[in-house]
Amino acid sequence: MSWNEQQTRRTRPRHLEEISSVEVGFPIAWVLVGALSALLILGLVGLGAVNFLRKQAITPTPLVIPNLAPNQPIVEPTRDKAASPTIPPVVTLPPTNTPVATYTPPPVPKKIEPGVFAKIIRTDGYGASVRTGPGTNNPRLTTVDEGQAVEVKSGPKSDENKEGFIWWYVRANDGTEGWVAQEFMEPSLPPATPVKR
Repeated sequence: MSWNEQQTRRTRPRHLEEISSVEVGFPIAWVLVGALSALLILGLVGLGAVNFLRKQAITPTPLVIPNLAPNQPIVEPTRDKAASPTIPPVVTLPPTNTPVATYTPPPVPKKIEPGVFAKIIRTDGYGASVRTGPGTNNPRLTTVDEGQAVEVKSGPKSDENKEGFIWWYVRANDGTEGWVAQEFMEPSLPPATPVKR
């Protein structure tokens, strides 16, 4: 056997019994247990100190009540246990009559003049002719049905044919403008549908 082999055999254990008897040193598990215990103790001491300081800081100051000597005890008023709260009666107010807004139409004009409306009447259902000029010899532009209103624009004007008619220049509901004989008109309120412009 060589010298190197002898040195190697000496450092290696030969049997299993020799392995268990080899010293390992201080176990690491005990170091961890000790460190955790120290942290736990420090945490508990810190919480105790914080709690102690909080109790000192929150100590309430006594209230100062005017007209009360420091040695007099504060007496709370006693409440009657049999008394129950009183519910106020319900007050019912009589209904008020709210006036209803009503539409009051303007008064009907008393005579035909520019700026008022006139209703077509006395045509036996035929309607009044709207003509290009103040006379029956002028061409008819349209016919306004009986009961319809026209807007009076200007007038009156005498009949061109000297037939005794008086003529008014009007605007019909469809926007047509021309002359209508006064005999077939009477003053009225504006129509429900506005006159076309």
